[in-house]
Amino acid sequence: MISGFRVKDHPSMQNTQFKIGAVSQHMTKELSKKEDNFTGSLFDQNPLYDKTMSTLREFSDYKIKMAIKQVEIEKKLAKALDNKIIQNLEFLASHEKKLKKEQFMLQEKLDKATQNLLASEKFSIIGEFTSRFTHDVRNPLSVIQTQLEILQSKFLKNDDENSKIAFLRIYRALSGINHMVEQVINYVQTRPLQIKHVELSNILKSCVTELTVPETIMITLPEENCTILCDEYQIEILFKNLILNAIESLEDEGEVVIRLIDNLDYVLVEIQDSGPGIPEDMMERIFDPLITTKKRGTGLGLTSCLKIVMFHHGTINVQNNPTRFLVKLPKNLQIPQLTESSLLQ
Repeated sequence: MISGFRVKDHPSMQNTQFKIGAVSQHMTKELSKKEDNFTGSLFDQNPLYDKTMSTLREFSDYKIKMAIKQVEIEKKLAKALDNKIIQNLEFLASHEKKLKKEQFMLQEKLDKATQNLLASEKFSIIGEFTSRFTHDVRNPLSVIQTQLEILQSKFLKNDDENSKIAFLRIYRALSGINHMVEQVINYVQTRPLQIKHVELSNILKSCVTELTVPETIMITLPEENCTILCDEYQIEILFKNLILNAIESLEDEGEVVIRLIDNLDYVLVEIQDSGPGIPEDMMERIFDPLITTKKRGTGLGLTSCLKIVMFHHGTINVQNNPTRFLVKLPKNLQIPQLTESSLLQ
């Protein structure tokens, strides 16, 4: 274009320009190819480049291995942590269970100590009122029995059956009063235990021999025998009261069965009778002072039994239908002297 006028390109000029452009592109490609070949041959022939690339590959492999190793370590740590948490939770659960068990045992001990304290208070209160009475009654009874024996020897004739029956009734009445006095004395009396080895079968036989047993009542003694450490005098009082209780519950006729079960650390004595049983409303109070199911009695016999068993660190329970008293006593009582004050501790 010259001074505003456009000059039309000649066809030969356009062809020339096209050829020049094509030559230029070809030369550029050739130069780029030669440059790449030169650069490649330069790196291929350079050992430093190979070493550098090898080092980079090794470093990359090392980083990958370290990353894998780190992941494995973290997995192991996580697993160990999970196991530790599980162990701690199991320990806490076990410890909690143990604490609950100890709490339950402590509560049982507290309840037992409370019951012993209440029982001791009852012993003390009733003892103050009954001690003087028993001593005042015992002396006149001795005088009556002595004078009765004198009268019997002077005036009773062999052929006088009515007088014999009368004297026998008096003796039985005196015996009953003496037994009640003995129950009261045994209840209020507190003395240290006299511990020694005793055969229970001998004590049971002695109790039955000393009691007046009607011919219509059968008593079955155990064939087994067992030796325990105990206070012979008090244990004899215990079983004499229980056997007499069973006999009196039968009234006219029946059976009393005594069983002895020997275990490793304790002995269990069962005294069962075929009587009518104990009223259900009295079962829970049967060992309380002044509670009795008989028309005559002090209501202290079973209370004395409970006291003796407690002093020997044993247990006594009662079951109904049929009536059965179960006395559990340790075979090796290791306390040489045990009194009411030490029992409360």
